[in-house]
Amino acid sequence: MLRLLDGVSRAAAWAAAVLFALIGLFVTYEVVLRYVFHAPTTWVEEVSRILQIYGVYLAAAWLVATRQHIRIRLLTGRLPPTGRLWCSRFALLFAAAVGVFAAWNAMSLMQFSLMMQERTDTSLALPMWLVQWPVPAGCALLALHALALVGHSFVDPDRLLATEAAATVSAD
Repeated sequence: MLRLLDGVSRAAAWAAAVLFALIGLFVTYEVVLRYVFHAPTTWVEEVSRILQIYGVYLAAAWLVATRQHIRIRLLTGRLPPTGRLWCSRFALLFAAAVGVFAAWNAMSLMQFSLMMQERTDTSLALPMWLVQWPVPAGCALLALHALALVGHSFVDPDRLLATEAAATVSAD
């Protein structure tokens, strides 16, 4: 299960990276058109915002998987490995709970938007569910990955501690 989630999270993170690169290209395109040719677009701002939502929520599970999300190690860094392991498990369970809560509420909002046939109030008038769906999808994937890491930590606790150590080294 964890290997499958790793693959899905990695693919989602790559997709997020592509989306962020596209945002950069679109904004550059807009700047050139606006300030060089005096012909601004009507779609770049909205599409860039939507792609940013997609990118953030697609990358969230990968950040959990690689332990790159924000953590404060003031106290846990002084604990022995067993204490760090249990703190990591607790933090992952908390992240999973937040992910489930956010996914559930975002799904409710998305269902309401579908029922009401809401659209963005911009020139593109996109369906709101199209803008909203990455939130429940990304939060659910984050929660699944966090729970899988907790479960796997009882089989291979060294993996969780190793990703913890790798994240510490790369952050310094």
